[in-house]
Amino acid sequence: MRRDSSSRRSRPASEGRRLGAVARDWCDLGVTGTRGGRPNAQTVTQIMTAPRVCGYRANKGELLLLPETGQPVLGQWDPIVTPDQWQAVCATFSPGSLYLHRGSGAPRLTENRRPKPRHLASGFLRCGAQHPDGTVCRGALCAQEGRSKRSPYVYSCRSCRRCSISGPLADEALERLLFPQAQGQVRLPESMRQRWRSGEMGLEEKRKIIASVFTCCIVRRGVKGEHSWDHSRVEPVWRWADRVAPSGVIA
Repeated sequence: MRRDSSSRRSRPASEGRRLGAVARDWCDLGVTGTRGGRPNAQTVTQIMTAPRVCGYRANKGELLLLPETGQPVLGQWDPIVTPDQWQAVCATFSPGSLYLHRGSGAPRLTENRRPKPRHLASGFLRCGAQHPDGTVCRGALCAQEGRSKRSPYVYSCRSCRRCSISGPLADEALERLLFPQAQGQVRLPESMRQRWRSGEMGLEEKRKIIASVFTCCIVRRGVKGEHSWDHSRVEPVWRWADRVAPSGVIA
């Protein structure tokens, strides 16, 4: 392992640092994978929770045990930590990240349990930025942490990275499309609008309503330096496109 002379000094992970910070320190030290890849938080977790660090052998993430005693099979190498230290490290991770479910080819506890969306517009927004050839990106906009109290989260395109929108703005724009103040737009039951705005309706039910009305929504790029909220940036793609008039009225 080589260390670049310009890299900063690495601090031990025991100081309570985030795994992402540890991964960046490893990158600064010149640590790479067997195929030249750069470490990230996931690889740091896999290395720290691998049974081999305390001398145990494993196959596809499961410890190999001696049939006579049920004790772990020891490998023919010098361990880095003691079994007790390794167990203490593994205990700091959630069940879906434990060593028993992180080996090569081993299924994860969370493999069939996708995390539930935490924001209203997650999964419905598509990037409206144009490529140099004139085509529209249409990449998915994913929620991530924002940098202001007004926008504690934002939706950003991970494909072209040229389009993002305030999370609360996008969520509010969707609500306005569903329940417009002006007459002649999409007509949803008044009882549904009242339950939505009273707080009686949960996020999952709201998202089902959105999915029943829109195929997706295209987000146009914002104007740099423009601080006012422009709800028209969110353009709906109606699920009933053949039944929607230009004014937005469902036939």
